[in-house]
Amino acid sequence: MDVTIEQLRASTISTTGDLEAANPQIAIDPNTNPQLLRKIATASNWELRRLVASNPNTPTDALWQLGIDFPEAVLNNPVFEILQIEQLQLAAEIPHATLTSLLQCDCVPRNLMEYAVDRQDYSLWLAVAYNPQTPSTLLENLARKSRRQDRELIRAVAAHPNAPQHLLAEIIDISESVAQVVAENAKTSLDVLTKILKKYAQANDPTFPTLVALHPLLSAGLLMQMYLAPSEAAARSLWLAKQITTESTQLVELAHTDWTVLRLAVVRHPNTPSTTIEQIWDRVQLARIAHTQMDRLIYDSFAVNSNTSTRIRSELRKLLTW
Repeated sequence: MDVTIEQLRASTISTTGDLEAANPQIAIDPNTNPQLLRKIATASNWELRRLVASNPNTPTDALWQLGIDFPEAVLNNPVFEILQIEQLQLAAEIPHATLTSLLQCDCVPRNLMEYAVDRQDYSLWLAVAYNPQTPSTLLENLARKSRRQDRELIRAVAAHPNAPQHLLAEIIDISESVAQVVAENAKTSLDVLTKILKKYAQANDPTFPTLVALHPLLSAGLLMQMYLAPSEAAARSLWLAKQITTESTQLVELAHTDWTVLRLAVVRHPNTPSTTIEQIWDRVQLARIAHTQMDRLIYDSFAVNSNTSTRIRSELRKLLTW
């Protein structure tokens, strides 16, 4: 009987414990001995461990340990569906750290989310709240569980794309910080944005009018109707700066403005060149710290763009400590 190279390597690992002898074929082969897979699961090689996480022959205990680092591989492992059928209370058997990791994946089954929401476990709640696929009904349940105004949980719900409009309208009354997150949610309706302006906009504080003006929902016409732009030309420029298809050359031209809101829209745009972001940074003189919500909004606008330079990010780390 012929012995393959993979079989020889598997035998070497089993007898000597030398994980360096393992290769991807052994790690992914569903016929590999479960005990051997358990050994390979402890290897330092990241790719080998990921392959073992997707192998249906991997022992369950090793699978849960791998699930902390490779949650999607575990969820997509054919054996996971079998485990759900065989164990009706599977979620309760999954270690806490692994369950927290699984809950952050888009493909996590809804029953695991429901289990997590029913627990009195804040870390599980956060994992569900940050999952972009969490349904609106579970987000409403999480909102009811948030007891403090400044809790991260309610802010995560406020930022979620599936948060229902009636819930967003309700939670803006919790605090200004929550209302600010709602105002930045791309799915927030015009009615809710209008309520935010009525409740929080103040003549001497441009923070909320700026947030609402930057919202992708507001067209040039709406900007003028809501008195959020100084002129029709400015409103049209802001609308252009908020369009994802706007090219870098147009954004460079739009950056030549004294209107702070338009500047921030340009700073936030992914097509804005790093040099233009640098120029705007220097023009608005962000080196001074006024410790206002508007200053924080300006700093955050620079922080979210991947084109922001290392120099600016270094200064931001000092400015965003308050």
